[in-house]
Amino acid sequence: MGIDVGGTHTKMGAFSLEGEQLGTHAFDSQRVLAAGSQEPFASEVDVLLERAGADEGRVAAVGLAVPGAVSEGGSLELCPNIDLDLEHCKALLRAQFPQARLTVLNDADAAVLGDCWHGSASGLRAENVALVTLGTGVGAGFVFRGALYGSARGAAGEVGHLCVDPHEQEPCSCGKAGCLEQYASAKGLVRTARRHRVACALAEAGMADGCAKREAAEAFPDARSVLEAFEHGEPAARAALDRFSDALGFGLSQIACVVDPDVFVLGGGLSERADLFLDAVRARYRACALPVCRDTPVMASELGNACGVHGAAYRALETLASDEGDPSCECPR
Repeated sequence: MGIDVGGTHTKMGAFSLEGEQLGTHAFDSQRVLAAGSQEPFASEVDVLLERAGADEGRVAAVGLAVPGAVSEGGSLELCPNIDLDLEHCKALLRAQFPQARLTVLNDADAAVLGDCWHGSASGLRAENVALVTLGTGVGAGFVFRGALYGSARGAAGEVGHLCVDPHEQEPCSCGKAGCLEQYASAKGLVRTARRHRVACALAEAGMADGCAKREAAEAFPDARSVLEAFEHGEPAARAALDRFSDALGFGLSQIACVVDPDVFVLGGGLSERADLFLDAVRARYRACALPVCRDTPVMASELGNACGVHGAAYRALETLASDEGDPSCECPR
């Protein structure tokens, strides 16, 4: 089983030992994980198992992907987008699946494993892959020379906190300002759209500041509403997506200076609407990248928001192939 805990939704998938996906399910992260009891979580798992035609006793391993830096000891750091008690989460899983092996990994690491296993990178046979997740926040997972890249404190891939605008005044959830995540994430897209909507209301309609902010919040409650407005030519939404694409393309160019991958893959929920911004991101990337890196392909994952579930399941399968339950971290090929 693969579980991908997101800042907004938690995605789950059941897989056979041969890697075939048997069923999927998703639920609101805070509603269930913040409940503090076994029953709500167990109910969501039961939905998945019913769809997969399986029962709890047949679950041999569980991979849990979480949005933060996971240390070698299994502790969670730098998790600003959701109030997640990792130990509580693991306790829920161990209570429901006492017979199963449990492994925990960063969500972006899971995403790159998932894409290399069943997504866009799997068909490329690439040795060096950088996958950037575009969801509630922004993160990245790296495969180098066919192996998942780890780091001293588990913080490799926290690219959402690269500074892309040193003049930004509003702080990021990490405490800094001007982070990539403030523009190229779902919450960043909403924030920018609301900013432009408020500015237009104040300048053109003479609306009071408080009224303008309320109206902007009603117009753009979430990222989906911004994307829909963009398709209808709404000015604030267009400005927000332009800023999104500009920041992301620039951010990728900075990542390329460090890791120089064979391919950049975009995953996460927003990648499922990459048709709206991928050309602009590619153009900005080429304009900012070192000449030697300009031709690096930038593509959306075929798995979209399911990359993390597939990668978490792959890591779970690895534990079964290891005598000691310690995954080899080899990229699926």
